[in-house]
Amino acid sequence: MKRRTVIFLFIFAMLLPLLIMREYTPSNELRYLNIVDDAIANGNIFTFYDHGQPYADKPPLYFWMAMLLKKIFGCHSMFLLATLLSLVPAFVTGWIMDRWTQNKLDAGESTAALLMLHGSVMFLAASIVLRMDMLMCMFITLALYTFGKMYGNKKGARDAKDGTPSHEAKLFKRNRILLPIYVFLAIFSKGAVGFLAPVICILVFLIADKDLRIGKYLGWRFWAILIILCALWWTGVWLEGGKQYLNNLLFHQTVDRGVNSFHHKAPFWYYLAGYWWIVAVWSLLIVVLLIKGWRGRMLGGNRIKLMTVSALTILIMLSLVSSKIAIYLLPAVPMFVYAGALMLPYYKDDRLVKAIVAIIAWIFIIIGIAAIFKRLIIPEKIAGTLPELWAPYWVILLPVVLGGLLGLKFLSDRNTPLAISVISASIFVTIFLGSFSMDKINRMTGVKDGCLEAMKLSREKDSPLLYYDFSAAPNLDYYFRQEGLSIKELDKDGLQSITNGILFFKERRIKRDSTLRAVLEGKEYIKLGDNVCYADFSVPKDNNPEENNTQQ
Repeated sequence: MKRRTVIFLFIFAMLLPLLIMREYTPSNELRYLNIVDDAIANGNIFTFYDHGQPYADKPPLYFWMAMLLKKIFGCHSMFLLATLLSLVPAFVTGWIMDRWTQNKLDAGESTAALLMLHGSVMFLAASIVLRMDMLMCMFITLALYTFGKMYGNKKGARDAKDGTPSHEAKLFKRNRILLPIYVFLAIFSKGAVGFLAPVICILVFLIADKDLRIGKYLGWRFWAILIILCALWWTGVWLEGGKQYLNNLLFHQTVDRGVNSFHHKAPFWYYLAGYWWIVAVWSLLIVVLLIKGWRGRMLGGNRIKLMTVSALTILIMLSLVSSKIAIYLLPAVPMFVYAGALMLPYYKDDRLVKAIVAIIAWIFIIIGIAAIFKRLIIPEKIAGTLPELWAPYWVILLPVVLGGLLGLKFLSDRNTPLAISVISASIFVTIFLGSFSMDKINRMTGVKDGCLEAMKLSREKDSPLLYYDFSAAPNLDYYFRQEGLSIKELDKDGLQSITNGILFFKERRIKRDSTLRAVLEGKEYIKLGDNVCYADFSVPKDNNPEENNTQQ
């Protein structure tokens, strides 16, 4: 069995309990499921709606795949959706990067690089959540990998131009067709970034390499294929949703969002600061390796230059865009990790590199040991917000302690790649152990149990389900409509005059909204998770005449 196959099976096994037992989050995951169900019910293919409102935020590829899974299996499954639409694309991305660097890294270094990638904070998170970002990341990686093969195939480019029927020419011609297809699929997964990231990265790389033969790689074939595929998609949108929906898709969700965002607005330096935790735990090591490589003139090869240029280009490009959230930087993560990993063969015995790995190992050890004394170290206010797991925290964190200790041992044996591997692997073992408490963690992150409790209360007292100033509340319909119930919005006047109902709201709104604070005064409320709460304003059926029903 191949090395990377063993690694992927290990990661899958460690994440399996989490994939099976995790609940949907209300903000995005339940929204996507509602959109998919709406599309199936109405027979929509190219246009999507969220509770009757056009949802042109995302292209259809992810929704199509979720619709297909629902059609085949008859219901939505967290395990299938997360595995097939997030984890498998993550594995494909890791496979591409591993294959791309296989003749530059030995088995130990390749293993370390692959575990560094899959264990980095944002890449790991995107591997298990229901979002389109990992699909787009996979296609952007495929596009850059394909371009890299084209750029390195000088003989194939010459033979293709001269009409010489060589194997290299066939490969060049095939990649010349695949490149625009991968770019289109990146667009079709998430939108404009799927186009901008690979195309701008290629342009910047060619300029940096002083090769201005742009048409050789982004010539008329590239644009013809891309335009034809986009035209087919946009025609379908226009026929199904009309001019207004198409305008929303092409302009409001791209130009408006990029220039002056109406959503997720953040300052220019957002990703410069965010890099350190987005690529953690190895973010500092990667920066040090790249700086050492630059000072040692080791970044001149086409492969390392393309990865470094792509990582920095994506970071700078996204910094210039108005709309920012951490996961948008995901396509840069594989490039950062592997650009740094390509320097490992040269600097794995460097004192500073080994010191950084040792520091990370010690941090893991200290975290695990501190868990034994968490009640002494962590303030009671914070400790009270932590879930009670199936075992003491120090048991769950024991793998990271062992990973840190083994890391220190392998560092002393002058085997830095193996030290990195065992430290990274310990993260997955810890996740595996912690996953067996998902029933308790779901109470903090999900809302299913709370929604079931509220529905039971609503039926018993014949009270409506209501929400106030809670944008994600309509997504709870995913649970309510299965019982023939729905949730309705209250404005400020309706909230002030509420006499009956089960009211959902965000806990953090209480401090900001005096009206909500006044209505809830002396009232107990139940927290479901992720700051979601509900309060019972219902009255017994016998005391619930129609005229006293809540104003809606």
